[in-house]
Amino acid sequence: MIDWYATSAIIFIAILIVVFYRDRKNVKRESILLLRRTRRGKKLLIRLGRRFPRFWKGIGFLAVGVGFVASVYFLYAIGENLFKLLTGEIKLGAGLLIPSLTQEVSIGPGYFAIPFWYWIISIAMLFIVHEGMHGIMAVREKIRIKTLGWGLLVVFLLAFVEPDEKQVAKKKPMQQLRFFAAGSFGNFLLAGLAVLIVSLMTVSMFTQAGVAYSGLIEGYPAAGVNMTGVITGVNSYTVRNTTDFAIALDDIGPGKAVTIYTMVKRGGEFENRTFVLTTVQRPNATAESGFIGIAGVGNYLALGAGLRPYSGLISFVHELFFFVFLLNFAIAMVNLLPLKPFDGGRMWELVFKRFVPRQSKLLVWGLGLFTLFLLIGNFVVPFLIW
Repeated sequence: MIDWYATSAIIFIAILIVVFYRDRKNVKRESILLLRRTRRGKKLLIRLGRRFPRFWKGIGFLAVGVGFVASVYFLYAIGENLFKLLTGEIKLGAGLLIPSLTQEVSIGPGYFAIPFWYWIISIAMLFIVHEGMHGIMAVREKIRIKTLGWGLLVVFLLAFVEPDEKQVAKKKPMQQLRFFAAGSFGNFLLAGLAVLIVSLMTVSMFTQAGVAYSGLIEGYPAAGVNMTGVITGVNSYTVRNTTDFAIALDDIGPGKAVTIYTMVKRGGEFENRTFVLTTVQRPNATAESGFIGIAGVGNYLALGAGLRPYSGLISFVHELFFFVFLLNFAIAMVNLLPLKPFDGGRMWELVFKRFVPRQSKLLVWGLGLFTLFLLIGNFVVPFLIW
């Protein structure tokens, strides 16, 4: 049977390669990059950048503040994550956000595979916003835009705005900071918009229909019966959300035989299943409370009855904007790390040159090396403990 999802992704990649091949006279190879420079869109960026200069200046100041806070926070976050990896508290660290030819998300050491169409659309939106904000801020700061365009990193689509770097270097530090911070700030704004859209869709279109979980805890009752599916009931208790589930287990208590009702999606349809097990005492609970051993518990959302004929389209849009949020937020945070040639590294270099000029090179080198160590540790350690 033909896998149409994988086939559509392969056809898209093939078309992209053919387009680049036919346009090869205008495509320049730089290392492993294929870049197609153009002037299309330049007039639009210039028009946007020249309008409301005070507004864009204010956005620039806000972007700088957010950028430095995000840089410090994410540096701390990856340091904490590496400590947890080394102590065995968690098993996953940093990973590449790569496209998958299946409709399922898969996670493993060193990678987070996202369904292809969610990935390609999210990446396209990410680059347009990121490079567009750089371009607008360049115009605002009177930095010449040499070219812009799009390209390929192997088979990964990308876009770029190429400023006159000599002019960038001649600008005042705050002007440079506004330019560097603008791209990631645009991604944060897009991530926020995506969260708003997902939230509005969730509230207006979905209802709570059970309890989902990310995994079974070894040595506990649910793992003993290999429980699967979304929990919809416990004995005579109807479970629509995590609150219903907690109340049921609190009432039943530990050491009691219970029947767990679940539903499992098979071929677009749901099958009902039952699992009989005996509850245990909830760890670290002061009062008696039943526990079956599931992790990552959350509410399962189902479309309202009147919207089910449109479930395919609604689910696609809902999940798409979740991944738009995820990729924009994650990549913006990485880009703000104090590591050159990331924008964050260039921002911190300006700060060090301004306040500690004599030690600036050493500080830039040392902080960058420390950041690289944390990133490599987050990437490598999961391979050793997986």
